[in-house]
Amino acid sequence: MGLSASQGRFLTLTARKNNIEFQVQQLTQAKLQLAEQQDTEAYLWSNGMNIQHLYYSADGTGSISDDLPRLSYQICTASAQDGGLNMRVLDKYGRIVVSELPDPLPEGKEVGDYVIEKNCTQADYFEKNLLNGNWRLQQPSKQNETGWQNVTLEGCANIYQGVDSKDYAVAENDYSLTVERLENIEKRYDMQIQQLTNEQKAIETEMDSVKKVIDKNIEETFKTFG
Repeated sequence: MGLSASQGRFLTLTARKNNIEFQVQQLTQAKLQLAEQQDTEAYLWSNGMNIQHLYYSADGTGSISDDLPRLSYQICTASAQDGGLNMRVLDKYGRIVVSELPDPLPEGKEVGDYVIEKNCTQADYFEKNLLNGNWRLQQPSKQNETGWQNVTLEGCANIYQGVDSKDYAVAENDYSLTVERLENIEKRYDMQIQQLTNEQKAIETEMDSVKKVIDKNIEETFKTFG
């Protein structure tokens, strides 16, 4: 191979080597992003393992594993005869939470005594406001027939708070599927990096050989004109 051809070949190999190095850098960056995604999924999984809900037990016994119903506005405000807790729900300003104004208004009550919350009958919305302290529960006072007294979630024997096994199973399954998918992507990245690394080594070996040819051609050229 002549000097000109050797130099052309060397430049071509150099360009290929640089391109491979760039591809390896991209794949390495993709792996770092994948690792961040795995950390995010682990965090979401951890949160999923600790999903707390409020549940209702009519007789104050049992556990969440017994498939107790979620605590709801309807259960809290329904009468005992209708299977409820005979409570009322107040917001942090002391207004009675309702989905719509009672018609007619109870004796002694005004419109300003109420706050309309259209979503209060949705279990998640109701639960969120109770747990955040935006709303509180009251039950009829035992000392005053016409009065009401505050009741805490912990102080009510009919209310349970804990992790639902179904939520746990869903979070566990979602996490396992996601981790498996991410691991398969990582393996594919590793294979591509290994293939590129092997190709890079082969190119470097050939570049060394071509470099020797170029050096030899230069040396012989100097001898000819020396």
